[in-house]
Amino acid sequence: MLGLIIAVAMSGCQQDTLLDFAIGDIAGLWTAESYEYVSNADVNTRVDLISRDGAFLTLTVDSSVSPPTVGSSFDDGMGALTSGGGEVDLRNGTLRIGDDEYMIDHDGNSMTLTNPTTTFDFGAGPVSSTLVIRMNRV
Repeated sequence: MLGLIIAVAMSGCQQDTLLDFAIGDIAGLWTAESYEYVSNADVNTRVDLISRDGAFLTLTVDSSVSPPTVGSSFDDGMGALTSGGGEVDLRNGTLRIGDDEYMIDHDGNSMTLTNPTTTFDFGAGPVSSTLVIRMNRV
């Protein structure tokens, strides 16, 4: 029965809300203002690839609810360009790109995506880290 209720809720218009936002609230074109890795062992150890390397990330989120799809394009600032796709899960407030899942924190034309299960090499080999991406709607 609960599955049927969720299916009905998910089949509505873009104004249906779960987790205090409607998919229309995060639909659109987004650009990253920061793409920061933070060490899980020491929060003072951090690297923002946008400020350090000139990296650039764009993200598109469509306004459908069955499920909303995501497209991304990432230029790491060092010559590598990657693109990916995924979707938004309205039930748990996450956005997935490929195998990476991010928690969504949304406020108007600003959105923060957080993935606490990444690794990054701060100079002494890869360590457990959190990726925090702060984005603005274009």
